[in-house]
Amino acid sequence: MFYVRTLGWLACVVYSTIPSFWLMVHPRAHVWREKEKSPFRVLVPAWIVMWFGMGALTEPWRDFAPYSTWWSWLPAAALFALGMFVYSHASAHFSLAQLGGLPEVRRGHHDDRLVTTGIRARVRHPVYLGHLCEMLAWSVGTGLVVCWGLTVFAVLTGAAMIRMEDAELERRFGEEFRRYRSKVPAVFPRATVQDKRPRLFSDGVVVRHESQGKQIFNILVADLFCIGEYTNANGPWLDDYFLVFGAKSGLWYEASFYSDGREETIEAIGRALGCDLRFGLAPSTALASRILWPKELEGHPLYVGKSLNPEVKRLAESRQL
Repeated sequence: MFYVRTLGWLACVVYSTIPSFWLMVHPRAHVWREKEKSPFRVLVPAWIVMWFGMGALTEPWRDFAPYSTWWSWLPAAALFALGMFVYSHASAHFSLAQLGGLPEVRRGHHDDRLVTTGIRARVRHPVYLGHLCEMLAWSVGTGLVVCWGLTVFAVLTGAAMIRMEDAELERRFGEEFRRYRSKVPAVFPRATVQDKRPRLFSDGVVVRHESQGKQIFNILVADLFCIGEYTNANGPWLDDYFLVFGAKSGLWYEASFYSDGREETIEAIGRALGCDLRFGLAPSTALASRILWPKELEGHPLYVGKSLNPEVKRLAESRQL
């Protein structure tokens, strides 16, 4: 059992550093692509250094386990099998170059394409789901607290990494990826038939928002005095990007950025207002806000801390007079 636990600890050490490896890649993907030689000559050694660092950091606790029983390997075996199943399907429509991340760091790579078929029609990042299954398998089977801790660390850093990877994919594939992201969850597939997605609609006269067949709000474009956007840190598990509509009545209306019909709605409102409304927070992975309209405030923050921007407050008061 000592050798099995040691193997489990080492496996979790390696798995737990995978998000950190990709956190070296995605924020600087444009820089890596400019290099003539492969950036993996730097990235892979740096990743190996992470293994040793994480191993040294967790080694003092690698023998502590609150339980040790043969039956814990039964659910572990199921998780191992699930992970292998996910891996096999994740590689079915992906080349080795794509699995290795070459399109992210090599400009003009021939495999630089968005794959949305197979298992990726159910989850956007199946490889990370496979990693999670394997880490959970080792944690459940060995009972080692250090494995559970490394799994939690991987989940937290993985959430940040997925947000950055999604932002990178959006820069590369634009609206094609935005449509894909709006329909397919990041890591965990939906167990039931997907509910009717939220939908935005505008004909230039009204703005209507519906969710699960029910109307959430219906406002006149002529009654709007401010349109904004904001992001939070809830992704990738929950909605993290929202559109905000301020009405002259003083009420504020909010809709998910991932609502169906978003682009058509914004274009219709822009035509009615006689201006081009542009989103600016797509790469954001933290709390941020921005005004889209009126144009004199475009680019200004919609919120200052948790409060409405004083400029917007003054604008609201002037519109209510």
